[in-house]
Amino acid sequence: QGFGQMSGQTHISSQIAAVTIDGIDLAPEIRTRLRNLIDTLPDQPARLRVMGHVLLDMGLGSLALDAFGRALLLDDLDPATHLGLTRTYLQNGSRDIALEHLEIAISLRPDARELRVVAADLVSCCDRMKAFDQLGAVLSRDPDHAGARKGLAALIRSVITSRIQESRSSASKVATDTTHIWDLQDNMPERELSPPQPWFLN
Repeated sequence: QGFGQMSGQTHISSQIAAVTIDGIDLAPEIRTRLRNLIDTLPDQPARLRVMGHVLLDMGLGSLALDAFGRALLLDDLDPATHLGLTRTYLQNGSRDIALEHLEIAISLRPDARELRVVAADLVSCCDRMKAFDQLGAVLSRDPDHAGARKGLAALIRSVITSRIQESRSSASKVATDTTHIWDLQDNMPERELSPPQPWFLN
């Protein structure tokens, strides 16, 4: 139950930072009532997930984290719960943690192609090869998958763009170095021309 333990820690930290995470000025008594509602829901992951998504739609990410956290404690092998946590952490701006939960969901449902497309989009900014692997896994089974093909096109476009920028940057550096060399030559003292010597002294 390693994931469950992580969820318990998340539950505590979300209570501490609730106001800063959500950015919504709820009256304390309303926030308390919502938390009590989450705590009194039956021990059914599906119902807790519904509550979590509703709270996310309202922009209440920390409360949604409580709902998905309870669902995770009840069943940490349910991919739908990890997807809910992925959505929650994405909304909170925690992409790395979102990706961790998405990868868990993929490992639990390796045939879910849409999950791999989402994963590729998440990792494309920091690990393009990993994104290629995810999209390749989808396209190898379904070459006509629109989302994977679109993601692959965007990924290739970003690689080409970055390569062009790198080549321009290196070309600019070479030009700068060459200019520096010419500057040095311009500042060098001129050689004094000595008068011509007779041929027998040369």
